[in-house]
Amino acid sequence: MYRELNCSDIIFFSPADNSLPGHIRVKNWTIRLFKQVGVSIWLFLKGNQIISEYRLDKLNIHAGPGGVLLIRKLPVPVLVTCHHTYWQQYTHIKSQFWKRIFLPFEQRTYRLADKIICECEDTKRVLVERYDVPVEKITVIHCAVNTGKFHFENLPKKPDSVLYIGRIAKRKGIDFLIRSMPFVVQLIPNAQLLVGGKGSRLEKMKSLVRQLDLERNVTFLGFVPDNQLNTLYNQAQCVVVPSIFEGFGITVIEALAAGTRVVGTDVDGIREILNSGEYGRLVPYGNHRALAAAIIAELKEPKRAGTLRAEYRVEQFRNRYREVLEG
Repeated sequence: MYRELNCSDIIFFSPADNSLPGHIRVKNWTIRLFKQVGVSIWLFLKGNQIISEYRLDKLNIHAGPGGVLLIRKLPVPVLVTCHHTYWQQYTHIKSQFWKRIFLPFEQRTYRLADKIICECEDTKRVLVERYDVPVEKITVIHCAVNTGKFHFENLPKKPDSVLYIGRIAKRKGIDFLIRSMPFVVQLIPNAQLLVGGKGSRLEKMKSLVRQLDLERNVTFLGFVPDNQLNTLYNQAQCVVVPSIFEGFGITVIEALAAGTRVVGTDVDGIREILNSGEYGRLVPYGNHRALAAAIIAELKEPKRAGTLRAEYRVEQFRNRYREVLEG
């Protein structure tokens, strides 16, 4: 994200080792011991010192599950970027009910923030209704794609092809998609699902494909390098994003930038992109027959997605983010 802002006066603090200009790697015992939570402890212990040492005028922290929690007020304005919330995480993924213990700390983070950026309207609604955050502090700035990287290439489509790109994880709904494929194959025997990505459930999903006798209809591609993604999006007749929920469906807009329609679940982070119908179809999460019917409809009546709206293009993202940072 910060690469797209192309700003020379930003300093980046993180525990990662990378080549981002202006990046300062944070090494601290709290991070070694507590990992992501340790970054929040580090900010609590060292915040004032860091602000003074580097003469910071303001601070932008990234919050949500795995993000930074702001425990006390800092002496400069703080902008918090909310990717999604712990409330969404534990509500939509029942096995992560224990994450509700972070809610009081997360609520305090948003209360202490001077400004908040959300990636979608659904998350804004959660902050207002569940966290009691004043609506006037919140700005929605959608994630965006670089259309120089993701674009229409006028390549021939692979017949009856369906593409999934993402982690092979429970939250991403890959098992929901695979369990829907037998209904697709009943009407389109040659339908091909290409699964790009890796993750903790990969072997389970391969086993599920064997159990459902779908080995001739499902191909696991493994990790797909960035330089191959645009071609895959262009060649697919439709892309499926079957997530339980998303902070924002970045895969959705990557596919749309390539001109390929998307079947997505009617959940946070996806619904507002697809609800107009110009870009694809929405289905209820967990309804296998509905997902299959939507895929079949896209395969039988293929057409290009509508032109990607400006709000999903990196140029507008860059301008709006700078406005909030500098405002």
